[in-house]
Amino acid sequence: MNALIYEFPVNRTEQASYKAAIAEVDSTKIPVLIAEAKKELVERARDLFQRSGENFEEEQALDTAICVLHALHGTLKSRSISMQLTRNDHKTCFS
Repeated sequence: MNALIYEFPVNRTEQASYKAAIAEVDSTKIPVLIAEAKKELVERARDLFQRSGENFEEEQALDTAICVLHALHGTLKSRSISMQLTRNDHKTCFS
């Protein structure tokens, strides 16, 4: 089965916000960028929901983007917890 990947319409603000969040390398900035991107993606999804028409591909792209951002945020949280546990283990070992 071939899956089509929908590209956001060019020059959409939610596309820029999404790309900024997933491309950021500074982990301290990522949570804020994720929140901003999610907000814009949800607003766009609501806008499409209120319109009638054939927006399935864009709706699917928005849903996928939100899921990716959610996974990225979860990864950051897991990584943060792991780092805290590692630091606590080191404190215990060297105390």
